[in-house]
Amino acid sequence: MLLIDGVKYELWTPSSEDEFEQVVKEHADDIFGKESIYLDRKQKLKSLSGIGSIPDGYVIILGDQPHWHIVEVELSSHPLHEHVVSQVGKFIGGISNPNTQRGIVNAIDVEIRGDDFLTLKLKKAIKSTEIYRFLADLISTQPILTIIIEKDTPELREALSILRYPQIKVVEFQTFTREGAGLAVRAHLFEPMYEALPERIEDNEVMKDKINETRKTEKSVTIKDLIDADILKVGQIIYRRGEKHKYEAKILKDGSIKTIPDGKEFPSPNAAIKYLTNGGSFDSWYFWKTTKEDGTECKLEEFREKYRASHPSII
Repeated sequence: MLLIDGVKYELWTPSSEDEFEQVVKEHADDIFGKESIYLDRKQKLKSLSGIGSIPDGYVIILGDQPHWHIVEVELSSHPLHEHVVSQVGKFIGGISNPNTQRGIVNAIDVEIRGDDFLTLKLKKAIKSTEIYRFLADLISTQPILTIIIEKDTPELREALSILRYPQIKVVEFQTFTREGAGLAVRAHLFEPMYEALPERIEDNEVMKDKINETRKTEKSVTIKDLIDADILKVGQIIYRRGEKHKYEAKILKDGSIKTIPDGKEFPSPNAAIKYLTNGGSFDSWYFWKTTKEDGTECKLEEFREKYRASHPSII
């Protein structure tokens, strides 16, 4: 049992691997970090012998040292020797096959290009490098095989020790549900796969002073500012439409955003993005688009720049 401020939380046991995998996907950024891209594309890994297996997902880690993970989501109730060793062993046999690598690159490339948000995130990270070339170079390197399981056990460690592979990681991802509330209110316990950069207190204090000083003289543009300036209209639709994912929302009178079709309200476009994309953190003014009165499409950033032009103290 987990006790938080007097409230009891009970350890939750997934009823199926699919149910557990969904929870893991929802918290992929928390597990692998904000510089990660989690893809659950079921591309089959096939070795030269023709024996293949399908992993639960792939993770691309961006940043200064890009690398990638092949992810297997497991339950401790499964026969781990037979299931995990068999699955992971096939992964190891498949990833060195050039044809398999090419297939993975093609599959991931299609997945990313079909999502505007992922495309923007990757392009921002790799800068001038072409996406397909970046993926091809990345997938040619040895991946980390990551097992995510709701309960780490000696049996799992013993099973993995049989495999002769230098990069296998295990993440124990436990979920606790609030007593009487079920999965609607939950807490998670796990060790992230990334390390947070240590804070330097003196630098942190200097930064706070700078931020506070800036706030004295400047404020950020808000959707409400644009409504009051008659640049945006109440009820105007903002959107981001890719080949695979489509996001739409409506501007409300107070400047908040109402997502379509689920009708959830958020205080800002950025908050709506984080909800729709499971934690995306890009500047919402570049992400969202809308249609101008003349019928042409533009980004919200164009409206923000128009407002800034007549309000030089606004950032």
